[in-house]
Amino acid sequence: MTQSDRQALQSLPLDVDQRLAALQALLDSWPSTPVEPSTLKSAQLKQLRSHVDKALDRLQRLAQELDPVKQPPYILDPAAPEIVGRLIADTLLVQGRQLLAAVARFYGSGVYALYYRGPFEAYQPIVNTETPIYVGKADPARPQALTPTEQGQRLWARLQDHQRSITAAGNLNLADFDGRFLVVRSAWQITAETYLIERFQPIWNNEVGLCYGFGKHGDAPETRGNTRSPWDTLHPGRTWATKAGNVPYPLSVVEITAQIARHFQLYPPRRGSERRP
Repeated sequence: MTQSDRQALQSLPLDVDQRLAALQALLDSWPSTPVEPSTLKSAQLKQLRSHVDKALDRLQRLAQELDPVKQPPYILDPAAPEIVGRLIADTLLVQGRQLLAAVARFYGSGVYALYYRGPFEAYQPIVNTETPIYVGKADPARPQALTPTEQGQRLWARLQDHQRSITAAGNLNLADFDGRFLVVRSAWQITAETYLIERFQPIWNNEVGLCYGFGKHGDAPETRGNTRSPWDTLHPGRTWATKAGNVPYPLSVVEITAQIARHFQLYPPRRGSERRP
C-alpha cells in the first residue's frame, strides 16, 4: 500500500465499529515484549519515538472527541513559568527607581531593570520613558538558597559590575542611570528576565542582538577569541575590550546608531506607568 493510499483511507469517514476494529488491530499488532533501546540504532530509535508520539497525539485527540464533556478553552496554572515570570516582572515594575550610583549593599539574587536619562543622542527616545536600556538577572550563590542571606550579595554585586562598565566608558555618566531591583525566590529570576526582555526589547541585551556586550565580564580576549562587542564599539573605555587580539566589530558607530534608531521605530518606547501590561 502506498503512502497516498494510506492517506486516502485515513480521510474516509469511519463508523464506531470500524474505529473500534482499527484500535483493536493496533493493540493486537503491538508486541507484548518490551523494546530494548540498546538493540536499536539511533535512527531507528528516533523514528520509533516519533511514530509513538504521533500515535499518542491522535489517541489523545480521539479520547477528547469521544468525551461528551468538553475541555475548558483556558486553564490558569499559577505555577506555569510564563505566569510566574509576568507576576515577578509586574512586581519589579511598580518598585521605585533608585540611582544606580547610590545603591546600598544588600543580600539577595533576582532581577533588575536599568534606565537611561542622559544626553547620549542615540538613546534620547527612551529618556524619561518606562523602557529600560537593559534588564538582567543575578543567580543565587547556591541554586537551592531559600533566603536572601543564603542567596548572597549577588544582585548587588551584579549592579556593581555594571557601575564599573559605565564608569569606564568615555561617553557615559553613571549619574544618568537609575534602576529597579527585585530579590526573588531562587530559580525564578531566569523566567522573569526572559519575560522582561520579550516585553521591552532593551537595546543593550544580547537577545535583542543590537547593542549587546554591556553585561560581559573582563575576561581576556585571547581566551575568548571573539569580536569586540557593539557596546564596546559605541562606548569605548573598558581596557580589556580593546586589548591586542580583540577583533574590531564589523559595523561602525554610525551604522550601530542607525540600527538603534530603526529599533526604536519598530519598538516604540513605553511612556507613562508600567503598572499594567
